[in-house]
Amino acid sequence: MLSKEYKQQWITCTLPDKNGKTSGRPKFKGKHYYNSFSYPQLSNTNIVKNANGRFCINLPKIGLVPFVFNRPIPKGFKVKTGTVIREADGWYISLTIEDKTVPLRRAEIQPTSDHSCMY
Repeated sequence: MLSKEYKQQWITCTLPDKNGKTSGRPKFKGKHYYNSFSYPQLSNTNIVKNANGRFCINLPKIGLVPFVFNRPIPKGFKVKTGTVIREADGWYISLTIEDKTVPLRRAEIQPTSDHSCMY
């Protein structure tokens, strides 16, 4: 679950800093240290209905987890990532969706004396 952060910690602990010293091995954190973890590989197929008719999300290494599906995913949208968040009153999942039909906006600002930081 925390494999991306954990791998990055092991990579950076072996690299020396500007003085040539390494930072040492990463320290293991307790189970209450992290309040959220991400699943960057989720898709629309991970959301299913179980035998009781409840919506469940299939999380890797955890399994089917029931959740309240209060806002349907629109047609044409794709689930990109999911973040499981621990709050004081329980666990929540936040899904990030993407729509390929929405064009990316790029600001076309030409550098002029009005737009630059000239003194």
